[in-house]
Amino acid sequence: MANSPSGESMIARVVRLLSVFPKYNRPLSVREIAEYASLPVTTTHRLLKELEAEDLVTRMTDGGWQHGTRLWEIASRNSPVQSLRDAALPPMEDLVAGLRVHVSLAILDRHEVLYLERITPDDYTVNITSVAGRLPAHATSAGLVLHAFGSQEGQRLFLSRGHARFTETTPTEIEQLKEKLNRARLDGFVASLGTIIPESTGISVPIFGPKKLAIAALTVIVPVGDEDLDLIVPQMKITARAIQRRTGVVPEMNSRVSRQTRPSPLG
Repeated sequence: MANSPSGESMIARVVRLLSVFPKYNRPLSVREIAEYASLPVTTTHRLLKELEAEDLVTRMTDGGWQHGTRLWEIASRNSPVQSLRDAALPPMEDLVAGLRVHVSLAILDRHEVLYLERITPDDYTVNITSVAGRLPAHATSAGLVLHAFGSQEGQRLFLSRGHARFTETTPTEIEQLKEKLNRARLDGFVASLGTIIPESTGISVPIFGPKKLAIAALTVIVPVGDEDLDLIVPQMKITARAIQRRTGVVPEMNSRVSRQTRPSPLG
């Protein structure tokens, strides 16, 4: 694959171009795409025409561009992410109906949390997660619980990175993060109060795969001060076990889940 004068491959430029669209909920002009992707306008126009020929992007009647349907089709076929989402949706809907809370499903992708699904009741809770959106792992309950029940190599890399502070309660120091991971393994969940949005608390439990490592996180978002852990956490664990069962994992085989029955105080 030909490289640019800067040494960047064609694939890298195409990925950067396609990654621009999810950040803006509208079709974009060639100049906007070029600016956001840090590409020359002529290069951007040429790549868009080639991608349009394969229906990976679509030009709208007003001249703007957006993702094409074939891109969604390719991404959806035989996708483990789509299978996980399909398995999780019915139990998540039951949880929302029972507790009237915001619920999301997320996985780790490198050093970020990638959200696969989000179900929101009609209330006032501040929730900035969006489907296919990303948030930094250290500032979210989902990211912390996924690392706590993830691989040792993943934990090592997580703790070796620098971490930005978003609010007064965002954990950024290595010792803080180590303590939160250890606490998560003992409690079986993470509750993060105002660590990325001051008004909201994220509560997450792991969803385990066949190797007894967390493959996803189930998260509930509530207003700070409304964290009824004795009510919420047991229901979340029931939902997580239901999702595991629907993915083919027998929950009872995972001792780390079965031992965690009693929520601990917030911290």
